[in-house]
Amino acid sequence: MRANRRRTLRAYYTFRLVAPFVYAMWLTVAMLYFATVISSDPFRLAMLGVALELSSFLFEIPTGIVADVFSRKWSIVIGYLIWGGGYLLQGLFPVYELVLASQVIWGLGFCFVSGAPEAWLVDELAEAQRLDSGLPESAALEQDEVLSVFLRGSQVGQAATLCGIVAAVLLGSLNVALPIVAGGLGTLLLAVLLALVMPERGFRPVQRAEGKSLRAAVRHSVGLVRGGGVLRAVIWIGIIIGTSVGGFDALYTPHFVQNFEMPLFEPVVWFGILFGAVTLLCIPTLELVQRVLKRRPQLPIPQVLALFALGTVAGNLVFVWAGGFYLALAAYCGSQILRTATKPLFIAWMNRYIPSAVRATVISMYWQSNALGQILGAPVWGALGSLVSLRAALSLASAALLPVIVIYRRERDAEEKAAFSDADFRQKG
Repeated sequence: MRANRRRTLRAYYTFRLVAPFVYAMWLTVAMLYFATVISSDPFRLAMLGVALELSSFLFEIPTGIVADVFSRKWSIVIGYLIWGGGYLLQGLFPVYELVLASQVIWGLGFCFVSGAPEAWLVDELAEAQRLDSGLPESAALEQDEVLSVFLRGSQVGQAATLCGIVAAVLLGSLNVALPIVAGGLGTLLLAVLLALVMPERGFRPVQRAEGKSLRAAVRHSVGLVRGGGVLRAVIWIGIIIGTSVGGFDALYTPHFVQNFEMPLFEPVVWFGILFGAVTLLCIPTLELVQRVLKRRPQLPIPQVLALFALGTVAGNLVFVWAGGFYLALAAYCGSQILRTATKPLFIAWMNRYIPSAVRATVISMYWQSNALGQILGAPVWGALGSLVSLRAALSLASAALLPVIVIYRRERDAEEKAAFSDADFRQKG
């Protein structure tokens, strides 16, 4: 493998190894920690998510512009420093108001990171290809290579997540707050590690490359969304997904704890088994998807995304209305495997249509729209869970994902039409 590409992939896979590990330590116990230590009220739990997403909504575009105008590498480093501080505040001070504040801090850190790693990777791979092969600066990077690296990185991340889950269960068996504190310390160390190992040769700052101000960068990004059908679809997809997951993620833990008898093990062990199963099974799922797309390159990614979304909704509904614990466990695992496998596919598809100069900003716009959906949906689902039932709230939150299938199908039809037109043009030529 050529030197520049090797250095880029080494840094990317280091990121994909460490970041999911420390995040999994937090994720495995966080919802259980919130529901058993911080508050058991569905509405208050939902508001913890709203605080996080409101922070994301307010800061996504400014932080995305930092990544596009100044540095994607340093945006990631700054983000993880803030992110780690939010985790530490959560784990060290189990008071509802302070945990609420920690969600805002974590949301700010997430905004600095979101979109930047993907934008960094695409640009660094293109620059490595140019430097290693002596190609001109305008040479295009093969999209199949980008998809392959994204999927492989996701598999590495799933393996790291599995290790993080095991560590979280071991620490959480002693004290449910310990994995959160350890995750915070690990996130701070990740920031230092990335500052040392990440190259940044392919970055072309918007301001210097195009003579644009921060305000102009925002106008340019918004103009791209208004003018591009796919980019408009990305924003709507973000809102719909956010509306659905904002309520589901806040309420599935109290549903498990309150509506099922967990046999054999303590809840922290069951949640470790749950996340471990999802992580372990997601690895071969992504491998299967990668092989299918290699064998059938004409298969539109939106078609796969639509199938995954439909499976996620079906699995969620079975989980909500299951009469027994083990059926609920299996249904939840199935839905979350499909949901997890969706992300790298969606990011790779989205990157096909985003110009490099504003890639991080537009990806941040997706996460901002996702945050908006959660801000709109989570209070409604939380209030419904408090006033009616958790099952009713979770059912409606799951069904709220269905409109995204219509958008994926429309984008699939558009891609098939474009592919047919290109083939017809080549045949006539």
